[in-house]
Amino acid sequence: MRLYLPLLLLGATAGFVQVLGRRSADPRRRRLYDIIWILILLVGAPVWLFVAAALGWI
Repeated sequence: MRLYLPLLLLGATAGFVQVLGRRSADPRRRRLYDIIWILILLVGAPVWLFVAAALGWI
């Protein structure tokens, strides 16, 4: 569970940021939220898996 819980939290955070982006009326802010959403998914999961492997959890 300690391996998958942070991944679930990353996914929930990314979903929340995506919802914020879709509800934003300002196109610049919407684009910023889209970039943050993609970075959370593309960077967050591999970084967490690297940390888990470094700690010996995998």
